[in-house]
Amino acid sequence: MGKDAKKGRETGEPDNSERKALTRAGSVLALADLLWLPQAGLLAWALGAVLSQSVETTGAQTRPMVVAVMAAVSVILIAVVRVFLQKHARDIARRTARNIQERARSALLFAAVARSPSESFPSSGAFAAHVVDQVDLLGPYYRNFMPQYMRLKLVPIGIVLITAWFSWLAALILLVCGPVIPVFMALIGSRAKAASEEQQEELTRLSGLLLDRIRGLETLTVFGALDRTRSDIHDAGERFRLGTMKVLKVAFLSSTVLELFSALGIAFSAVYVGFTLLGDLDIGTWGTPLGYAGGLFVLLLAPEFFAPLRAFSAAYHDRAAGIAASRKLSELLADMQTGSPAEIRTSNGTQESGTGQGSRNLFGPPAISFSNLSITLSGRPVFDRFTFSIASAETVLLAGKSGRGKSTLLDCVLGFRTPDTGQVLLDGTDVHLLARELRSSVMWLAQAPRLFHGSVKANLLKGHSSPDTITSDEIWDALRLAGAEDLVRRLPQGLSTQIGENGFGLSVGEIRRIALARAALRTDAGLLLADEPTAGLDRETAADVVNGLQRLAKGRTTLVASHDAAVLGLPGRLLDLDKVGARELETAK
Repeated sequence: MGKDAKKGRETGEPDNSERKALTRAGSVLALADLLWLPQAGLLAWALGAVLSQSVETTGAQTRPMVVAVMAAVSVILIAVVRVFLQKHARDIARRTARNIQERARSALLFAAVARSPSESFPSSGAFAAHVVDQVDLLGPYYRNFMPQYMRLKLVPIGIVLITAWFSWLAALILLVCGPVIPVFMALIGSRAKAASEEQQEELTRLSGLLLDRIRGLETLTVFGALDRTRSDIHDAGERFRLGTMKVLKVAFLSSTVLELFSALGIAFSAVYVGFTLLGDLDIGTWGTPLGYAGGLFVLLLAPEFFAPLRAFSAAYHDRAAGIAASRKLSELLADMQTGSPAEIRTSNGTQESGTGQGSRNLFGPPAISFSNLSITLSGRPVFDRFTFSIASAETVLLAGKSGRGKSTLLDCVLGFRTPDTGQVLLDGTDVHLLARELRSSVMWLAQAPRLFHGSVKANLLKGHSSPDTITSDEIWDALRLAGAEDLVRRLPQGLSTQIGENGFGLSVGEIRRIALARAALRTDAGLLLADEPTAGLDRETAADVVNGLQRLAKGRTTLVASHDAAVLGLPGRLLDLDKVGARELETAK
């Protein structure tokens, strides 16, 4: 999914085949409802025959019972068919909704994986709320609302037409009471949608706040900020409660309107049929008086006329929540997408995948070439026709002020960012064609490396493609190179010591050493990239990291971005992006 992903449809929107499947589910559901017409007809005919005793004199005591038994058997058979059709429709809708949810969740996770490590990322709690809670809201929308929408278009019309065959006045009553419900639903729907969006936003904020406070609980305790934290959580929970109650208020209001008009419609129909059978009314039919069987048939159809409206009303709130969730997910996906790492756009506008022709595994140190690279970020040109080459196994040190594009260049090498114009080539091949293979064979040390909840050993093996092949000696060699051997030996359980998410329980310097050791375990990597590897470290820890980088750079193509003079003093070629930028501006003039 590339930059143009949002042009076709929002995140969570069904494609053509899925729309057809949902339409088919609604049609099957409508067919199951319309089968009530022969059921109601059989019931009315049988009861009319039994109660009116309108049978031949011969067998007067047995014929009504035979009619009743035949009608009962027929009604049961039709009921079985209806149950089968309803189950079939639900299965189609359920499968389709699940596919839409899986695609939406995959799009978000793919965008998260494709996002550059140097870029900001939504808080874990907020992102989890998007991926889990908001994606889950898409299921009821497509599983319930879409089939009900199709059912609403077919069933009431069919019932009105059949009712009009017996009594045009009864059909008119249904026509007057029925359309009032969608009108009020539309009026209430805008409020329901707004309330649902606000409530989902509060849920996202509450999830992020809770996870953030739980992670920093030790720090909050040390600084005596627990009371304020409790107050913040209480306020967030109160806002979420009020938002939930607002959604429920709108839901109950719409349900009240629906029940009122449906009850009025059924009552008016019953009153009309009752007075007609009593002989007090003789209007509303096509000349033939409305008999007992016909009146009962009309009464049996009246509740079923409003049944699709009731179901539609219940699903309407699923629609409001689903549309709000789809919009939020689309906004999140648009914010997260910065170009697809596994796709490039060719001259004819088609896309080629990184797993197709031209992909290969990276074993040796690659030569890197930036060819006429132009990149604009937030309306500001960062590079303008930038051209630079790095030889195989060469070390290049990137210097320059913040915002000059050091991290952006690293993102381009990893395929996380697609330049506006120009190419980044590895051994003459576009980096986007090698993105997957490249990331499985690169040493990467970020400014804020991420450790995961688990043991130290599990974190060290996290970045290796074959962790089972790593021996204990290789792990300790990597720790020794990173200056982290003594640190791990001092831990209560050594390599088995459990650490929290994001390295909770370790200092910044200790996290950086573990991350360097993790990178060092990728012994088959031919490319080493580091982004501000010594930022925020004390002198001793920074010296260990610099020594480790120098050892890892031997025999590898190395690109290191830093402000630290110690890092920029490593053996290699210095590229000062401040000077490159000035020369580019002079050339452009």
